[in-house]
Amino acid sequence: MIIKKQHALALEQLLADEEASKPYTPLREVDQPTFVELELAGLARFSTPIRLTPTYLGRELTLLLRELIERGPAAWSEEESNGGVAVLEGRGLGPAADWPEGWRWLGSEVIAMLDAAERAGRVGPLAVNALLERGLALRVRESATKKEYVTLSDAGKRVLEIYRAADPGLEIDSQLAEAIRETPLGPAPASQLSTSGHDEHRLEAMRLIAYSPPSSDVFAFTALGQVVKKALESGGWGEGDVLTGDILWTLADFVDSGRATEAGLATLQALGYVGPAGELLPAGEWALEVLRLWQGGAEADTRSFAIEAEEAEVLQTVADQWRKAEETNPEERPTFKVLRRALIDRKAAEYKALLERYGRKLEEMPQKLRSIAEKFQAAKDLARWYDENFDLRQALMSLESFSLLETGQDEKGKEVFYLTEWGELVFDDQKQQRRDVSATAVKAITITRRSFSAPSYTWWKEAREQNLVGSAEPTSAGLLYARLAEEVERLPHLSRYELVVFHAIPAHGLTEEGIYAALEKKLGRERIRWALEKLEARHLIERLPDGNVIETRAGELLDRALAGVPEGFGNPVNPLVFRLIEALRAVGSLYVKEKRVRILPRNVKKALELSGLPREVFENAMEAARAAGLIGRNSINEAGLMLLAAVRQMNSGAEGHKLEETD
Repeated sequence: MIIKKQHALALEQLLADEEASKPYTPLREVDQPTFVELELAGLARFSTPIRLTPTYLGRELTLLLRELIERGPAAWSEEESNGGVAVLEGRGLGPAADWPEGWRWLGSEVIAMLDAAERAGRVGPLAVNALLERGLALRVRESATKKEYVTLSDAGKRVLEIYRAADPGLEIDSQLAEAIRETPLGPAPASQLSTSGHDEHRLEAMRLIAYSPPSSDVFAFTALGQVVKKALESGGWGEGDVLTGDILWTLADFVDSGRATEAGLATLQALGYVGPAGELLPAGEWALEVLRLWQGGAEADTRSFAIEAEEAEVLQTVADQWRKAEETNPEERPTFKVLRRALIDRKAAEYKALLERYGRKLEEMPQKLRSIAEKFQAAKDLARWYDENFDLRQALMSLESFSLLETGQDEKGKEVFYLTEWGELVFDDQKQQRRDVSATAVKAITITRRSFSAPSYTWWKEAREQNLVGSAEPTSAGLLYARLAEEVERLPHLSRYELVVFHAIPAHGLTEEGIYAALEKKLGRERIRWALEKLEARHLIERLPDGNVIETRAGELLDRALAGVPEGFGNPVNPLVFRLIEALRAVGSLYVKEKRVRILPRNVKKALELSGLPREVFENAMEAARAAGLIGRNSINEAGLMLLAAVRQMNSGAEGHKLEETD
C-alpha cells in the first residue's frame, strides 16, 4: 500500500464524485497508472471497464485523510481525557495538493513503524518524527505516572486496520515480469532499484517489495515477492499477463483435479507452469507457493541466529580433536579437559602473535583484545590467564543451545562433545573466515519473510560487514545462517550476563537505548550488546525496527520460570538442564491441579538413559536445576513446566517458504 500526492488526490476525486451522486468516475479523469496502483492495493476498483469507484477500504482511508487534512499540519494539544492522558503534541496534514513531490504518506516503511508501535505499546525513538508528521502518532502524558511517551493516534490505528483488511491484487504482465527478473533480491540500497516509478509502485502495492523504516534507504523482496521472483525465473514467459490470480487458480484447479479447459491448459503450458504431458514444472511449483502466500499471508515472526568468533574457535577445536583422535591418538577426543588444554595453547599462540604484530603500539589494538593481551604479557600461569578471560563451558553450552554441538558420552561414560550436521556446516563457513555473526545481521535477511519489512540501513551494513549480504543479495553464508535461524532447534541457555539483561527488560518492553541506560553501571556496552544478540537469536526478545525491544511469548514464559533466580546466578538454565527436565518429564506423571510432575525414584535411572548425558553431567544438571528452582527433590515444579513450554515457543516456527540459494 502506497499513498503519495497523486494517490491521495485520486482517492479524493473518487469519493467526491460518489458523494455528488455521480454513478462513477470516468477513467479519463484519473491518471491510469495511479488508479492501477490503487486497484492493486485494494483501495479502488472498476465497476465496469471504464467506470471507477473506491472500495469500502478506499472510502475509509479517504475519510481518514480528510479528517487529518481538516485538522491541519500545525501542532495541537488537548487537556486530559477521561483516561487520564493529556495530548502534548498531535498533528494533522496539509492539503494533498501541497504535499512535496515524492513524499510518501503511506508506504511499507510506514506500515512497519505502525506495526512495531502497536506491538510495543508505544512508538519507538526511530519512528517518532516520521509518524508525528503524518498525523499517525501523539505525544502524551499520563497524569497518574507523569510519564511522557509517543503512542499511535486513532488515525495510526485505523491505517493499520485498513492495511490488514485490504486484499491486494496480483497482476503481473510480461513487462513487469522482466523487471522482476532483472531486479536483485535484496536487501540492497534503494538506489539499486532500476525499475520505473510506476513499476515500483505496483510491486509495493502488491506487497512484493518493501522499504526500510524510517527513510526507505533499503529495499527487499518480501516473502511473497521472493516466491514470485522464483516462479518468474523459470517460467512466466510470453506476452500479456503472465502471473495473475486467475492463472494461479486455474493452475491449482488443474493440479487438484487433473482437469482444465483446453484454453486454460494451453495457457499454463505456454507460460511454462505445466509441461506437454500435463506434468507440473518447477515454475508451476513455485506458482502454487505464490498462491499459498498470496492467500494465506506471510510468517509474522522474525527468527535470527548468532555466534561469536570465540565460539566458532571452540567449534573448530572440537572438529580438530576428533580428527586427531581418529588419525593418531584416541585419547585426543574432545573431552572438556582435552579441549581446555588445546584452547590454552591456541589462545596463547594467538596473543603472542598479536603482541609481535603490534609491538609497542598496543593502543592501536582493539580494546577487547588489548585488555586480554596486556594480561597475557603479565601472565605467569597461562591456564589461569585462559580461565580468567575465556569461558569454555559457557561457549560449549551456547553452541549446544543452537544445536551446533551435542554433549554425549564415549564407551567409558566420559563426557565428550560432537558436532551436529548444523555444526559441520557452520564449521565449514567459519573455517574460511572466523568472525562474529550477529542476530542483527542475520535478521537483515530473515526479516524479509514478512509482507512489509526490509532491514534498516544499519542492519544491512552489519550484514555486509559479516559477509552475509553481497552488494544486492544474500551470500551463500547469509543463506546458511538464515536457514539456521529458521530451522535449527533452539535449546534454552542464559549466561550470567544474559540473565542480567533479560531481567532488565520489563513485561511491556523497553527501548534499546533504555536498556543500555538502565545497565550502564552494571555491564559494559559490548556485554549488553552481545546479550541482546543472543537473547534475540534464542527468540526470547525481538528488537523492532523502530528501536523498541519486546519479549516474545517464549521470553514471557521463561521470564516467569526464572522469576525467583537472582542476578549473578551462572547459567541458571542451559541445554543440559533442559535435557534433564525433558527426560524427567518423560518418565514422570503430571498432576494438573498441583501444576507439578512427580517422578518415582526408580524412574530416575530411566531418565538418565533418555537424556543421553553421562551420569556425572546428569547429576550436576540436577543440582543446578534444583538451585534454580526448576525441580524439587522428586518432581518438576511449575517453573520447570514453564521452561518446557518456553522451549516449545522458541521452536514454533511455521513451515513453508524458506530462503533458498539460487541454483
